[in-house]
Amino acid sequence: MRANRGASQILFGMLPSQTVDLEGGVWRVSRWVDPVPISIDQATLRRTLLQAVKPWADHGDDSGISTLLYAQEEVQLVRVNELRGVSVERFPKQWRCRQCNRLTTASDRRCTCGSTRFAQMQFVAYHKCGRLQEPQLRRCRTHGQVAVRLPGTAAARELYFYCPECNRELSRGFPYKPCDCGTNERMDLNVHRSGVVFSPHYTVLVNPPDPTEAARLISTGGGARALDWVLNGLSGEDPSAGQQTVQGLEEMLIQNGLTPEFAKQMAQNALERGEVAEGSDGGRVDLPHDVRELAQEEAIDLMTALDRGRLRVQGMIDGSGPPLKALYESSYPPKIKRAGLANVELLTDFPVTTLAFGFTRDGRDPAETTLVPFRDRERGTIRVYGLQAHTEALLFQLDPVQVLGHLRERGFSLPNAPDAKSARVELLKTVRIPHPSENEPQGLGEAVITLLHSYAHRLIRHLAFNSGIERDELSEYLLPHHLSLIVYASSRGDFVLGGLQSVFETALHLSLESFVAGETRCPLDPGCRAGGGACMACLHLGEPSCRWFNRFLDREVLFGENGFVSNAHHE
Repeated sequence: MRANRGASQILFGMLPSQTVDLEGGVWRVSRWVDPVPISIDQATLRRTLLQAVKPWADHGDDSGISTLLYAQEEVQLVRVNELRGVSVERFPKQWRCRQCNRLTTASDRRCTCGSTRFAQMQFVAYHKCGRLQEPQLRRCRTHGQVAVRLPGTAAARELYFYCPECNRELSRGFPYKPCDCGTNERMDLNVHRSGVVFSPHYTVLVNPPDPTEAARLISTGGGARALDWVLNGLSGEDPSAGQQTVQGLEEMLIQNGLTPEFAKQMAQNALERGEVAEGSDGGRVDLPHDVRELAQEEAIDLMTALDRGRLRVQGMIDGSGPPLKALYESSYPPKIKRAGLANVELLTDFPVTTLAFGFTRDGRDPAETTLVPFRDRERGTIRVYGLQAHTEALLFQLDPVQVLGHLRERGFSLPNAPDAKSARVELLKTVRIPHPSENEPQGLGEAVITLLHSYAHRLIRHLAFNSGIERDELSEYLLPHHLSLIVYASSRGDFVLGGLQSVFETALHLSLESFVAGETRCPLDPGCRAGGGACMACLHLGEPSCRWFNRFLDREVLFGENGFVSNAHHE
């Protein structure tokens, strides 16, 4: 069949193994026809996927995909071929005669009663392993037929099956059908469009470098130089410019297969010969290995985000005449400081790749479901379906000195820091940022992510109002190790309205003022406050906007006793 759908509609509604309603019938997507490869650095792609599948891997229900990713298996990232589209098939192949209620597996022939009017059944059998089948039907042993009486609800257990010839009851609800995956567990039944039948899972890869760009980043210092740049306050236009550093060479040698000890020795030899630069102390900050890796990954993300185009407040001051220059000089800096921020920048070209990496059946909770990854039908390799878009974004960085003071007031034993860089380093030395699904996080890490995440959600609500963009069309990207968050417009096409740019150029002070001084109570208080301080009425956002499952949120950290925003406003 032929039906017109856009690329975003296909990614978000027509993935392989997903059932869809098309032209009055139910169909199952069998495959994307000749999808187009997307060129993205494999190391970056694998790292993003490992973070996305970790909630299932922690419970041993990721179908082995994390093991393959750690083993450096190639990931095939593709986008829809808009000329070829997707291939669909009728499913389930069970029809009900509208006149006598007999069930048949073909709708193109006359029913025994003489009618040619059929309605496709909407129920499917599914199992958490990923299998999707047609429900089993129990037929009359004498007449070999079955009919159904619909209860007027979507509950499969209330269906009444009987023989249309002798009226004998055959079953109430569909008969038991075990899954053939080896577990012998019963297959569940529901209408095909129910969320428990097919729950797709997405992640977002922002600023994804292509292989050439990734090689350039590594050759010019990689994560070590990026971390140094972030710790020094994003100083300079191009942090990747200049001579290769000893830390960058060391990282490159390790990625090429050398042991860390041998790579360090070769890098030091190159330094002594004058072939590489010493670099500054960013790459040599004494950090735990796992924290260093995460901090460098986030620093690279931040570096690539700004590499395509950035506009700073100082740049607007230098390039504007009155009265805008007066606005930028007199209103923007104090509002930024009152909001507890160290920096706000406009990212004029923000590439976002949305990745569909798998699906679950029987729910979405990683603790109760099995992740089913997509695979190439011919080669069996991991396949990810993607959609690339370029959009606009705003970067917000919390003031690290104020964050450190806020955490000390909340009871954490942290030293004083004389400047922003020292504060960033002190936090990195001790913090362990939890994963979105982690249930027993480190106290300090939980406090940091709760502060940043709560800040992001409240900020999105106020930016949506001032930008004219629907709240669900704004998304967050958190870089918690660097106290940074990026709010971007979730463009699903080639057109970007420019609402965030308009806010940055004319109304940033108004957005931050409403963020700080606006209503802090929830309409559902005191119940919301007693239940954790975050709900749909105050801080929660829709799933496309929040990658953290609306966890680690609390208005108290912003506006309660010793609240971060309250204290910043007071100061």
